[in-house]
Amino acid sequence: MKKILLLATLAFLATTSQAGPGEDRQKAFKQVLRSFEPMGVMLRGSGYRKDVFIKHADALKAVAAAPFSQFKPGTIDDVSRAKPAIWSEPAKWKAEQDKFLLAVDQLQKTARGGDLAAIRRDYGAVAASCKACHDSFRGPMR
Repeated sequence: MKKILLLATLAFLATTSQAGPGEDRQKAFKQVLRSFEPMGVMLRGSGYRKDVFIKHADALKAVAAAPFSQFKPGTIDDVSRAKPAIWSEPAKWKAEQDKFLLAVDQLQKTARGGDLAAIRRDYGAVAASCKACHDSFRGPMR
């Protein structure tokens, strides 16, 4: 049994260590989405619950910055959808990151207040920030 567990652990480590930068970025952004999308589902009608919404807003805040550290120069691979503009226009790239992180901060603060109209507005600002960055810096599927 111990040998099977050891082999399974080694196999898992081998597959995770082979992930490239594009895959690593995708995983980091999926963590963001796992916090963000449930809030949207609530706001679109599945039943807003302030305590649950705050939990997701806090989780989003905790992971929001993580994906951006994955964009090292020269890390475009077969999985990556990153456009070269990320590295050729670093000031614009940084401005989009900052705008996103500020929108996430604002959403987290607004979530605590419970004003549903303000929460919807700030959720929309985060979504708009995501879209703006995708439009400028995310290419098509390969």
